[in-house]
Amino acid sequence: MIKKTIQFVIAHKNSIMWALIILILCGMPPSGLPKIKIPGIDKVVHFGLFAIFTILLITEMNDLRRQFQVKNSYRWISFAITAGYGGLIELMQLYLFTSRGAEWFDFFADTLGAGVAVLIYPMVNRLLKGYL
Repeated sequence: MIKKTIQFVIAHKNSIMWALIILILCGMPPSGLPKIKIPGIDKVVHFGLFAIFTILLITEMNDLRRQFQVKNSYRWISFAITAGYGGLIELMQLYLFTSRGAEWFDFFADTLGAGVAVLIYPMVNRLLKGYL
């Protein structure tokens, strides 16, 4: 059991680290974040964070990436994990991180980022010649 857990963590180290980065950024008090006065920039950040997370998840599951292919199940499992994590983050902002506030539009941006990543993954994989 421990050996399989270690193998899983090693195989998914990039997406696990990215999930921790997302957790830290979304749990950090707003005073610790840079102040940017561009309307909607936080939604763009959410979109990007979760798009990258989805691509990392697909890549770490995809044993066919060198053949420039991907199983649809990998794409949709990654989407479900990412969207679920986005929902969990918003719930944590609502109930756990008292200095943060949950927003439906953040969850929408998270889910949209995951969905776009699922759709563009084959193109990204080809552009990067199967390295991602």
